[in-house]
Amino acid sequence: MTDLAKDADFRRRMQEGVAALTKDAWFHSIELPDGRVIPGVVGVEALKARLRRYPIPDHLRGKRVLDVGAATGWNSFELERRGADVVAVDCVDLPEFRAARELLNSKVDYRILDVDELSPDSIGRFDYVLFFGVLYHLRHPLLGLEKICALTQETAFVESFVTDGDSCTLEFYERDELGGQLDNWYGPTPKCVEALCRSAGFARVQVEYVEQNRAGWTCHRKWESCEDAIDAAPWLCSVVNNRTLQPVFHRAKDEYMCLYLRSQEPLERNAVCIEVDGHGVPALMLTSDGSGGWQANAKLPPGLEAGAHEVRIRTANSRLSQSFPISVGHFVERTDPSSGEGHGPAPIWIAAENTLDKSRVFRGYKAEYLSCRFLSDEAGLQTADVVLELDGETRPILVLANLGNREWQINAVLPAGWSLGRHQVRVRTIRSRFSVPAEIFFEPLKLT
Repeated sequence: MTDLAKDADFRRRMQEGVAALTKDAWFHSIELPDGRVIPGVVGVEALKARLRRYPIPDHLRGKRVLDVGAATGWNSFELERRGADVVAVDCVDLPEFRAARELLNSKVDYRILDVDELSPDSIGRFDYVLFFGVLYHLRHPLLGLEKICALTQETAFVESFVTDGDSCTLEFYERDELGGQLDNWYGPTPKCVEALCRSAGFARVQVEYVEQNRAGWTCHRKWESCEDAIDAAPWLCSVVNNRTLQPVFHRAKDEYMCLYLRSQEPLERNAVCIEVDGHGVPALMLTSDGSGGWQANAKLPPGLEAGAHEVRIRTANSRLSQSFPISVGHFVERTDPSSGEGHGPAPIWIAAENTLDKSRVFRGYKAEYLSCRFLSDEAGLQTADVVLELDGETRPILVLANLGNREWQINAVLPAGWSLGRHQVRVRTIRSRFSVPAEIFFEPLKLT
């Protein structure tokens, strides 16, 4: 592996480029309408060759494009020429960009923003995003990629400096070790950038090229089409926050989804395709209970607005499951369960049991939850539609799971300090009568 932080020739070339820019040289060469070229550090042919490496459509009319780290703006002006509505951002206001825009009679929207300032709230969302030559200048590269992912509706195109090697590593430069530049913070390997892009929330990441310590990737927000899939869809029972066990997520926190599903077909993590509002999310882990039940965990995708969202799941060869609703923020429509029993048929018990060992006996462990499974003919139940009563007192429900074939499950936390012995549990919906009581037992183990 070449240690570029100690490579004298690399440092010399880097410093020559910096020196040229300080003498009013333009970074990108710009070809004018009359055929003349304003020379820059990077030639027109090199700029065209780089763009050809990516599957960027030739015709972009009706598309919105963001160019992050626009520099002189050659990429911005080229995609505008293809018909796109382009927004260009950079962390400094470059007179050369404004001069080029005037010479080309361009309408590109030029904004001075750091990557840290980019969000759907501040700048909107885009069909395509260019993220060329920026990643290794960021002090927080994964956070930067999450911001780029949040802005991207379809595809982002990433280019970065990379180090040699087949490992998934990220070298950190505390000062000016890389080329004598203060803002060269990281030297990632190609595998590392690919993994960072997936971890940031992109569903699919394709390496386009790796050469001369530069590399490029195409990052898709969506999975490939499943229109021709023939396998039956998995059944999505529930989606909850891994910390709270509720289908509610905080917009500003590092939140993860637990998806509970049923599939009689064997599943593999890399073939599981999770979607939130149609955008793909990679599965981080997948476990089986050995009897057709599965749990998949995934990062909540970045940039979700406060409110309701729909989660679905499929495999590489199956159709999409039915959707399961989650909420971001505290957007949860609640129904007042105190209005009394409804008139519909009561739920029919399957089991009231301890989530730890599936028995009816509870020992007082902190990881114990009361799990109630029942049959109901009502469709589309939400958590707020179900009432759980323990010894005549209403208990809050953590999660409601749709197990299919009229079967439902609710989980609840047991009260602190409840009495020894027998207890009665009842359930109803806001439209039904209460079920018959089911019995559970509290028998804490005695410490010797």
